Amino acid sequence: MKKNSLWLALLLSCFPAAAFATAMDHGDHQPSTQHGYSNIQKINAELTIENATAKATIPGTKVSSGYMKIINKSDKAITLIGATSAIAKHTEFHRMFMRDSQMAMRKVDALEIPAKGSVTLASNGYHLMFMGVKNALKADQVITVSMQQANGEQFDVQLLVMPLKKH
Repeated sequence: MKKNSLWLALLLSCFPAAAFATAMDHGDHQPSTQHGYSNIQKINAELTIENATAKATIPGTKVSSGYMKIINKSDKAITLIGATSAIAKHTEFHRMFMRDSQMAMRKVDALEIPAKGSVTLASNGYHLMFMGVKNALKADQVITVSMQQANGEQFDVQLLVMPLKKH
């Protein structure tokens, strides 16, 4: 039963965010520039991050998810092999997919950003999972995620926490 509850919490953490993860337009919610957050983060001459957001935590849960577009302007693919954040015990790349007519989620060990291409992390595909979130994530909070590349380099990304969608 405990395993089913955790699985349900992980799954639910991905879907309510669809409105801001796929549209990336944030509508009437204007991200602040405080805490160093910007909708476009130029990491270096090769890498740019756009619209990096995380979902506010659902009360009573210890999971959340993160979304962004990662753009590689170089002539070589860039492989991300891990992510860490002080806000959670575990930060992982995950992928949503259909299995037997049901959505399923699985950890991904590496995420390749193609040469002269991009990968979008969104609720219905690849995304970041924050598991064992230490303190509730609240709207307008800015969190930092460190991404590790296969070549040993690291870079930080600022994610703006978006409010839970009210129905």
